[in-house]
Amino acid sequence: MDQYQSSSLYHQDFYCWTQQQAKALEERLVLELDWQHLQEEIQALGRQEYRELASRLGVLLGHLLKWEYQPENRSRSWFLTIREQRRAILRHLRQNPSLKSRIEEAMLDGFEAGVDLALRETNLPLRTFPENCPYLFDDIIADDFVCDTSQDWEGC
Repeated sequence: MDQYQSSSLYHQDFYCWTQQQAKALEERLVLELDWQHLQEEIQALGRQEYRELASRLGVLLGHLLKWEYQPENRSRSWFLTIREQRRAILRHLRQNPSLKSRIEEAMLDGFEAGVDLALRETNLPLRTFPENCPYLFDDIIADDFVCDTSQDWEGC
């Protein structure tokens, strides 16, 4: 399969293209590789890892905001979501350590999403929440910050 056919396959049958490219890589068939689309897909994979980090931070920050600003509605569900997201973020960073260089940016993106989540899930007005993230990354992933997830849920 030549470069043109491979590039055309990319648009017509992506799954088939991935299998053909994987085989060409395995067999080191350099002329069979669709270099342009391979580069784009590899970059997209990296962006996906960043988006997962920012998304998980958004869920964690949103639940921390709800926990802090609406204490009368604290629930086991919120507690478990905070616990789950802390663990998932740490696991994701262990698996992708170079993402640590983008923590500050991911915190900014995550905080915006977190405020939106808190607004959606509470009756609180926007002015209730700070404009900028009041938390540090090392704090929000600590088990005992705002909501102590190192203990069992007992109505914290």
